[in-house]
Amino acid sequence: MDIKYFKPRQTVYIVGDARRPRDKFSVVKAEVAKVGRKYVTISGRWGERFREAHNRDMPYLIEETEYGSPRLLFPSEDAVREYQEREELKEWVRVAAGWDKIGRYTLEQLRAVKRILEG
Repeated sequence: MDIKYFKPRQTVYIVGDARRPRDKFSVVKAEVAKVGRKYVTISGRWGERFREAHNRDMPYLIEETEYGSPRLLFPSEDAVREYQEREELKEWVRVAAGWDKIGRYTLEQLRAVKRILEG
């Protein structure tokens, strides 16, 4: 996600809770206070700053923090929902393809998965 998608006074959504890292899908509404070259600053008493993720294909900005789990900044509720769905599906695939479960799939199912994953 590029910083240019954010504008001052835009409503944005912060995902994650720095105080409770296990609550990674908690969502808080915020407002953009300032958009600079490197950071998007949100309104509030702390003036948290968010920067582009190292992988620009990600649909969010990442919180600039010196400790704890960084939170994620999304430009819309739809982007948050898509991110949450993607994360849940990734976890489902991890579990479904676990070594203890892989033996229950038929040869045809495994071939179909291979075709999908190879693109």
